[in-house]
Amino acid sequence: MVIPHDDEYYQNRIPEPDLGAFQNFLRFVWNPERKQLFGRSGKEWALLGLFYLCFFTVLGSLFALQMWISIEYASKLERPFLLYSGLTPRSYFGVTFPLFRHVDFGSPGIAFKPNILLPTKSPIIWIDNSSANARPKRYVQALSDFLQEYNKSKENYKTVAECSDGVSIVSSMKPCFFDIESLGVCGQPPYGYTDPLQPCVLIKFNKRFNWVPRPYNKSSLLPENMPHTLQEAVHVSNKFQIWLWCDGVSNVDKEHVGEIEYLPSPGFPVQYFPFVGQPDYLAPVVALRFKNVTSFRLVTVECSLWALNINKDAQNALDFQIILGEL
Repeated sequence: MVIPHDDEYYQNRIPEPDLGAFQNFLRFVWNPERKQLFGRSGKEWALLGLFYLCFFTVLGSLFALQMWISIEYASKLERPFLLYSGLTPRSYFGVTFPLFRHVDFGSPGIAFKPNILLPTKSPIIWIDNSSANARPKRYVQALSDFLQEYNKSKENYKTVAECSDGVSIVSSMKPCFFDIESLGVCGQPPYGYTDPLQPCVLIKFNKRFNWVPRPYNKSSLLPENMPHTLQEAVHVSNKFQIWLWCDGVSNVDKEHVGEIEYLPSPGFPVQYFPFVGQPDYLAPVVALRFKNVTSFRLVTVECSLWALNINKDAQNALDFQIILGEL
């Protein structure tokens, strides 16, 4: 069976004469006889462009739909859901669906600032003008950079009356505002990193999704391993907070760590919890002001959290070292 074609079809099938490599390339770029650019006519380029326009429009629409579902639905779930390998997937109509469940992450943790990576790669605060890595200005800059995220307008946060002490409100609305002015001298440069050297270390409560603290109060039965000084503070305090205690690890460290001042108080108030994914959430901070650490002595400091629903083990403690040299 012979399929007839028009004259243009047969004309385009006539082989082009060989003009040499360079002239053949120029003819491929633009063929004045057939009015073709890179081997295609204007009509062919228009059809090709229309095809890719439709193709990428559909592809972009599917991507936009997926992003909309993620932003409008998945990001507003009550809490993160993680795939749990210990459960057997279920099968519906021949399709296997993985099972998801709530995951218990254990007790929350804390971190300290300034945490500058030194050649030792250990969590150490080493202040000494004789070393480029230990100069005070590096720590001052690190603290300023960290506190920069706390310089926000109070309009996006609850009022002072709504964030009263001892009230933990489970809400996905506005969080409570943390005012760095409550940190006193540890909330503004030079953060105690000048003479007389009384360096400030900021302890930040790590974000833990949907975790509600259960603080100790005057009538609570305190654990036996709670430091005696902290027990006395709990018994005389009316504050509802996650208590923070920092001290030297060994007896020698306790002797040389000196007095530690807590600003604004030795704990994280419950009104800053829970964190439920608020975009403007500011994690509470406690400043440690080391007023008379023994100079030229490496001191290891351990900080721990105290609440009824926080496990009392060494894994939840924060350890860092501090050594003061010459200014």
